[in-house]
Amino acid sequence: MGEAKKLSGIPMMIFLVREKTISIIGAGSLGTAVIDALIEKGHQRIIATRRNNEQLDNLQKQYGIKVSSDNNYAVENSEVVVLSVKLYLIEEVCSKIKDAAKDKLVISLAAAKSIAEIEEILTRSRICRVMTGISVNDEVAAYTLGSVRAGADEIIIKYLFGGSAREVEEAALADRTWIACDTGLIAKAIEHKISSLDRLSKEDARIMYAATLEGIAKSMREGLTGEEIYNKVAGPGSFTGKLHDLLVESGAYDQMNECVKKTVNA
Repeated sequence: MGEAKKLSGIPMMIFLVREKTISIIGAGSLGTAVIDALIEKGHQRIIATRRNNEQLDNLQKQYGIKVSSDNNYAVENSEVVVLSVKLYLIEEVCSKIKDAAKDKLVISLAAAKSIAEIEEILTRSRICRVMTGISVNDEVAAYTLGSVRAGADEIIIKYLFGGSAREVEEAALADRTWIACDTGLIAKAIEHKISSLDRLSKEDARIMYAATLEGIAKSMREGLTGEEIYNKVAGPGSFTGKLHDLLVESGAYDQMNECVKKTVNA
């Protein structure tokens, strides 16, 4: 999906966001994915932070952006802050940047750390939580705004995370977290299945799976449920139906539901 299509319907004010400096505090896997998404938009006003200087040098060489190991420097010199640090570091990092983050939009990508908890530390910032996946530009993110907001905040969020991003109740962010986790689980499960296919090359099998996933995605975008897609494949007496019954009998679906519950209740 092209960027112009993703940003359709967002006010022209979006282009003012391009002039803002955005700091990525904690440019690990997800933080780097946000950088990827910004670079794809042509946005170069980025300051990325990490503790590891070698990894910072790699980010600078790869993207041509500013980097620093000093979170305060990055926050002081940016208008928008994306907080992408590990959950156990949130309080420590927020405590250290609270003065530099005054009157700024701080977007937290951390699961299981509420807006209220972050607002208790960053008392003079505008807080938003966003849940997305590792393919930021191709995801439909979910976001919740905090108790204090500015008129441009939603525009900034949709600029960073796509025009299709959905505002949800904060409790629903846990459900979006599961979808993000499932990205890796789906990919891992596919790779396990491919390893059992002896005659196709691994490359061909992956390409075929990719096309299948794109077909499923297209059907879901058109409004079909997973059950309806299954029914199109699994006719009476079909092999697919027998495999489904085997999964039911083995408790595989029940185990998956347990995984969902553990994630959303974390």
